Amino acid sequence: MLPLKQALAGFDAQFTGRKAFQSKTRNALPRFEIEEGWLKVNPLADWDKARLDAYVAEHDLPAHPLVEQGYPSIGCSPCTSKVAPGEDPRSGRWKGWDKTECGIHQAVPDADDNGAFDPIF
Repeated sequence: MLPLKQALAGFDAQFTGRKAFQSKTRNALPRFEIEEGWLKVNPLADWDKARLDAYVAEHDLPAHPLVEQGYPSIGCSPCTSKVAPGEDPRSGRWKGWDKTECGIHQAVPDADDNGAFDPIF
């Protein structure tokens, strides 16, 4: 989140690709959020899988190449692993970790007295 926070410093808003259907922790995902003074816009918040698939088909959008290799939910390299056939598509995210969200979707913890930050993941 720290590099993202620096990259967003000149902006008032950011857009995400998060969707409420992706997990239980996102089921009440709002279209707009305020996080640390930034507007966070979730334009796909209320899209379900069928609507997303229809949009991709209608606009002939290519699938991410990693999807065919067994990665239906893609994040950063350390937090993403292959998903076995029949598993929940997001089961490959944070496998073996006590996490439900990527660090870019969590507020940055405050620095300690020495200026160090706690790791987000």
